[in-house]
Amino acid sequence: MSKSSMTPQLQRRERRVLTDDVADAIREAILSGRLKGGDRLIEDELAESLNVSRGPIRQAIFRLEQEGLVIHETHRGATVAQVSVEDAAEIYSLRRALEALAVTSACERATEADFAPLDAILTLFQSVPRASMTRRRVAELDIDFHDALFRAAHHGRLYRAWEALRSQIFVFLLLRDGLPNDYLVSWCRDHARLLQLIKDRDKEAAAACIEQHIGGAYERLQAHMAERSILGIEAG
Repeated sequence: MSKSSMTPQLQRRERRVLTDDVADAIREAILSGRLKGGDRLIEDELAESLNVSRGPIRQAIFRLEQEGLVIHETHRGATVAQVSVEDAAEIYSLRRALEALAVTSACERATEADFAPLDAILTLFQSVPRASMTRRRVAELDIDFHDALFRAAHHGRLYRAWEALRSQIFVFLLLRDGLPNDYLVSWCRDHARLLQLIKDRDKEAAAACIEQHIGGAYERLQAHMAERSILGIEAG
């Protein structure tokens, strides 16, 4: 891996923060498609590329393995995880359960301060010009919205469970083909409706809304993976 394939060299800082920066740099390389499914993560090359020692590299790879973006293979070491139909089924079944709990908890515990970032994300989504609305941008806003939703649940263990899935879900969001106008309209409408139900403290309706939302996302992903027979990560 050449130095130019990674982000700019990192400044040396306190070890915990440096590990965070290294993990962020490798994660971004995976999510942007510069590192693809099956690519080997060679510690010496990564250390040279990011101008750090192998210690933070090793810790960052372990963290990304916990996130599901990296796997260890016999005789190959650490490699970028590949996406499979089985992965999608497992992740989305777990996501359904987590989001249902997040929504009902948010109905009970969310404050006006929690609603502010959710409203801001919807406003930002509507303000982005259509020509600038890439798959990557929609995926980022989608993850930001659901991240704020999990924070609004005020459930520490639930949020940590979401964190473990977040990067993998982001990868799946990047797999979609194109962004038809009706999808962009429905994205904003569906998320606005979900937020309003949470503000109304309507747990039953909010739970049904998120079930429909996540179920629809999984159906679109299944159709895409069946059509393309995807075995690796595509991003862009």
